[in-house]
Amino acid sequence: MIRDPEPLPDGEAPYALLEAAGITPESTQADVRDAAFTLMTRGLMNPATQAAADELRDPVRRLAADALLYDADLESALAQARERLERDRQAAAAPTAFPPPELGPELFAVVAADAPEPRPASAPEPELPGAAADFASPAVLDRLIQFDQ
Repeated sequence: MIRDPEPLPDGEAPYALLEAAGITPESTQADVRDAAFTLMTRGLMNPATQAAADELRDPVRRLAADALLYDADLESALAQARERLERDRQAAAAPTAFPPPELGPELFAVVAADAPEPRPASAPEPELPGAAADFASPAVLDRLIQFDQ
């Protein structure tokens, strides 16, 4: 990580104060916990280094300190995010053809090759209930019923 050349508003960065103990942004949390002992054995513990060690010992506060190490161009990042969001919205709103035109003929050929041959099906003879035999045949009904023309 590259140190931001502009100083922090509240003074030195905690990593700068703990350099003597070998603490960097790449240090593990166990190394940060032991930094206070390293500083005490070397006679470098003072209120500023104690505050820096306390800040980095808490993971949430350490993440905040790490975030301040980045020299981020927020305006550019926001502009890029807005452009990406707009592209994604346009892509989501655009109608999509299924299958895609470039796959249409190939997909049809594969599906047609796997499909069974169509065979016409004949309709089965209807099964009439037993009481239907008591009714007159259609020819008798045609003679009995006459419609005006």
